[in-house]
Amino acid sequence: MNWGIPVPFDPDYVTYVWFDALVNYISVPAALGDSAAGQAVNYHPGGVNNPISVWPADVHLIGKDIVKFHSVYWPIMLKATGAPLPKQIIAHGWWQKDGAKMSKTTGNVVDPIAVINEWGVDAFRFYVIRELDIGPDGNWTDEGFKARYDDLAKKLGNLVNRSLSMLKSYRSGTVPKESSELAPEAEKVISETRSLLEQNQLQAALLSIWLLVVRGNQYVDHTAPFKIAKDPAQAARVDEILYNLAEVSRILAVLLWPFMPGTACKIYSQLGLSGTPDNFAEARWGGLKAGHSIGTPAALFPKKET
Repeated sequence: MNWGIPVPFDPDYVTYVWFDALVNYISVPAALGDSAAGQAVNYHPGGVNNPISVWPADVHLIGKDIVKFHSVYWPIMLKATGAPLPKQIIAHGWWQKDGAKMSKTTGNVVDPIAVINEWGVDAFRFYVIRELDIGPDGNWTDEGFKARYDDLAKKLGNLVNRSLSMLKSYRSGTVPKESSELAPEAEKVISETRSLLEQNQLQAALLSIWLLVVRGNQYVDHTAPFKIAKDPAQAARVDEILYNLAEVSRILAVLLWPFMPGTACKIYSQLGLSGTPDNFAEARWGGLKAGHSIGTPAALFPKKET
């Protein structure tokens, strides 16, 4: 080869992208003040404000077609410097379109920007994680995407909207005293979701969260607060139901934040809560307090004419 970066110890050879590109993984953290990375490459910049500490990576996420470079070449390079290796390498699969490999030549591609502009970024994020497990390939179909959007609207959106709308209608938007009827089921989902996230099983974690969405909708149908709300003798029971539904909505906002941050923030806002639901520790029962006033319910996923 007559192009590339000359190898200093042999003039007959050059190197190219799979050496200099890989080096960026550690040289950039070193330049930003990471001490472990700086020690490995013998680079210690001065005057770095707020130095980072990210090396070694907990998870190095790559596409399955470049496993060799990241699991063979890169560890060898790191060992040569004495640097600690990434703790884990995860290879993800490819997207297919209607069961075939995507190709610009044939035109069977998906324009993510166009999808996001029409359906919203959170719907796009949901579909991608719901349909593509870590490892195997995923298959994109336009009909499948529309079906998942419908799932979001009719299950998650419907649960939150009718829960908060009933709280607004029957209790003027004021949270009743705490009730823990759904607490055991919620805590089980929280525990399972955390465990799955720690194992990088994103699709499985999302499916675990969805169990709480389904359970919340079943709870509304079975308890039927819309039927008993006008009976003064059932006031205490209505309070219990409304608290459980509002608290499930809050916990769902926290659990869904890594997957659909915009939607999670909308749920939080409609609950009248400030800040961002980005702390997993907040996913525990009893976060909503009696007397708290919620905000205004609104559709999370408006109906689309397709």
